[in-house]
Amino acid sequence: MSQASSTGVIAAAPAGLSRRLGALLYDVLLIIALWMVTVLVAVLLNSGEAVTGLFMQLVFFLEPILFYGYFWLRQGQTLGMKAWRLKLVDTDGQDPTMGQVIKRMLMGPLSLICLGLGYAWYFVGTRQQTWHDRFSNTYVVLLPKES
Repeated sequence: MSQASSTGVIAAAPAGLSRRLGALLYDVLLIIALWMVTVLVAVLLNSGEAVTGLFMQLVFFLEPILFYGYFWLRQGQTLGMKAWRLKLVDTDGQDPTMGQVIKRMLMGPLSLICLGLGYAWYFVGTRQQTWHDRFSNTYVVLLPKES
């Protein structure tokens, strides 16, 4: 079984690291586009003047959190993951819980900040999980091509 069964469980192979990083890059480009729209709206609402300050920084901080949280909780896939046929599942192949998504969002940036060591952990052991996968008890799996 490689797709969702009648119980909603996903059974598929763990996704490769290059495919995961491709989806991450895709999502980062989408978030940058979202930030550009946010700046445009803020400038238009501010009579064409630049908008700075703590409020804008908070908005820029929250937008990626809301982006990932929404998509991972709704369907287990961001738009980048969908394009690369990836899906986030828990260790039982079910959709992730809110707690797992929060843990993943907390550990994900740390995996990158440590010079990518959290992503390199993918190659340690046989489980093919990064730090944030292990911390949140999730897997990113590769979905088969649709017929």
